[in-house]
Amino acid sequence: MKKLLAILFTASLFFSLGTNASAEELELSVVNALELIESTNEAIDVKIEEGVKAADELQAQYFIDVRKTKSASEFLQLTKTYNANLDVIIDDVYNETLKMSQETIAIAAEAGVQAECSWVLVRFAHRLVWIDPLRVIGIGGH
Repeated sequence: MKKLLAILFTASLFFSLGTNASAEELELSVVNALELIESTNEAIDVKIEEGVKAADELQAQYFIDVRKTKSASEFLQLTKTYNANLDVIIDDVYNETLKMSQETIAIAAEAGVQAECSWVLVRFAHRLVWIDPLRVIGIGGH
């Protein structure tokens, strides 16, 4: 009987300590996921700022070049080139930030943190584009 009580006591002690450690590990993984979301949002902000700056510089140069054009065909070619270059800047920002968001959402979900894209409207030169920072919508299925 003493042996059975000793085994039960040891098992209950083992499981109670294991639960606390698991709770601490779970809390730490949630904190890490929240920090990752914050870090990703900061990286997305930097990427957006770089893209907006590049688009504004491209547009400023386009306006200077337009003033120097001598013919309609030269103007059309300049405009075509400008729009193509602007498309590259926008696509790069959009695709990279979307990838960053999706990867972070997946990692956060493994830690029990639900996040989603929180679309914001960003101006790139004369165009407006929806870009996707993250926001937390739940922790631990609540």
